[in-house]
Amino acid sequence: MTDPIVPPVPDSPSPATSSSGGSGGSTGPVPGSLSSRPRSIEGRARTFRESQARRRSARRGQIGQILVVAILVLAVYTIVTARPYSPSSLDRFPSPGPPIVVDFGTPNVSSVACAGGGQAYAERIPWMNSTLPVTTGDLNVRVYEIWDGDIVGDPNVVANATSTNLCAGSPPDSRALWYAVLTAPNGTNLLTYTVDNGWASLTRDAWNVWIQNGSFVTLVTGISLAGTGRGFAVVGSEGGSSINGAVPL
Repeated sequence: MTDPIVPPVPDSPSPATSSSGGSGGSTGPVPGSLSSRPRSIEGRARTFRESQARRRSARRGQIGQILVVAILVLAVYTIVTARPYSPSSLDRFPSPGPPIVVDFGTPNVSSVACAGGGQAYAERIPWMNSTLPVTTGDLNVRVYEIWDGDIVGDPNVVANATSTNLCAGSPPDSRALWYAVLTAPNGTNLLTYTVDNGWASLTRDAWNVWIQNGSFVTLVTGISLAGTGRGFAVVGSEGGSSINGAVPL
């Protein structure tokens, strides 16, 4: 009895061999591999643009931080170095002679009844002395904001004063805020001062007089200026020397 003939088992095809195109077909990339999905030009351009945008954003952030630090430093410097305004800054040109300094005493405020009705405030400022004698013709009177130097004007004010009365008419109003009166040491009112008209005599004497130590300059105001951040000053020149004196109200 003879053994049965077992037919030969065919070899399995190699996985790297393509079944299409016969036995002579070429091998190719495995589907799903990275090499089968090359990046397009558009994708590379988009990636480049995103990278540039991130760099620009980071650069703008750095610039913003630098600006914030610079602003803070400038603000601190301004606060630390700030100084109140000085009336001497009104002198635009240097004086050839030594400056003349006027020394004022502490102002004293009181209310006064006006002959024309109503009430005014009298800011009485003692003229203690000056380093050299001066006359009213050498001086201008100023009321100013202490911190920024803005002048507080007296537009169209009427100086309603007499030799014995600081307010012989209507008081100044909120627009025509003040006028000044020079009073001698004996209590006689000698002159008035307004920005528009300068000095004017109340006694029929000259308007240009020597100012004696112990005199008073009184601001007659419609509202009290005491403690409001304003100051009183005299500025001028005499014989080539600047004249300056100031005091907070």
